[in-house]
Parts: sequence; C-alpha cells; structure tokens
Amino acid sequence: MKLPIAIQLYSVRDDMDEDFEGSLRKVSEMGYDGVEFAGLFDRSAEEVKALCAELGLVPISAHVSYYDLLEEGTLETYAAIGCKFVAIPWLDEDLRPGGKDYEKFKSEIIEIGKKAKDLGMQLCYHNHDVEFEKVDGKYILDTLYDDIPSDILQTQLDTCWVNVGGEDPVKYIEKYAGRADIIHLKDFAGRKTENMYALIGIDEN
Repeated sequence: MKLPIAIQLYSVRDDMDEDFEGSLRKVSEMGYDGVEFAGLFDRSAEEVKALCAELGLVPISAHVSYYDLLEEGTLETYAAIGCKFVAIPWLDEDLRPGGKDYEKFKSEIIEIGKKAKDLGMQLCYHNHDVEFEKVDGKYILDTLYDDIPSDILQTQLDTCWVNVGGEDPVKYIEKYAGRADIIHLKDFAGRKTENMYALIGIDEN
C-alpha cells in the first residue's frame, strides 16, 4: 500500500513568501501528494484551493497558531481551501499543562475543536520535545491528550521531536494508534543543542 506523502510548507516558508505559486509548482513537480500550509501569505482561500486543484496537490492540513484559531474566520478559511486537519504547532509555557492559563486554554480548545468538526475538519496538536517534560510525574503531552477527548483533539506526532524528547517514535505512534491519522516524519541524528529551535523560529538563548 502506498501511503500519501505531503510536505510541510513551513520547511520552504521563505520560498513560499517570495514565490507562492512557483514554490507550489515545484513541490508538485517533485512528486508530493499534498501540502500542509504554514500561512497563506495574503492569498485568499479561493486562490489557494484553485491552485492546489490545478497542480494536483491535496491541501491536507495546516499549522495554525492557537491565537489565530481564536480569531473569527480562521477555521472557515482553511475549511474553504479543503483542509481536513488543522494542527496547533506550538504552545507557550503558560498554556501547557501545569501553566497558569492551561484551564482557560483547555476550555477554549475544546470549543475550537468542536467548531472544526462542524466545518469538516479535525483539530490536532503537533509536539516538539518540550512536551516530554514532566508535570506531576507525567509527560505534558500525555496530560494534554488525556484531558481533551480524542474526537476533539487528535495527535500529530513528530518523529524527530519525540526522539529528541527521549522516547521511541514508533512506540509513541503505537501508543496513540487510532488517534494519529497524520504524522510528521523526520530524522534526527546527533544530540540536542541549545540552538536547534532556530529551525522552528524560536530563540532559546
């Protein structure tokens, strides 16, 4: 069975900013089946949907910040493009389990997840390694998934960051079998460094 492979467009975000259409054409020519958006660079939902259809790219998902998801019309835009999944790519420390705003976040994210389902999309959460820190003896990531119903919030496990967090990616995917329709498949070699977050636009220093 051939598994469909999409590219996370965050990896080519500078190219997307410079030449949105040309970058998508190159991605299509490379043979990818679909794309995961990381910003629309001022394009309308109609433009993006039409371009994906022309290029034969499935707009499978999008990374959208928690704060953007709170804005009216955000979910509707990605639904109009045809995305089936919307993933939260990062949470500030205050919003994570154990943080001072976690309870507020949890109640809001449940409502966002319900709204996404009404629009034909599934809300997910994408991990890095920070979610493998423990609060009250339990991984932040597991607490998050235990506290929010699986039909509201699915996983988008990132194999690289699970590894950096000290766990076996295969075992973690198996752990969340049935809740992991999409994953980020990346290698990790070497060791954790202080500046590795530069790749995701975060300065830890």
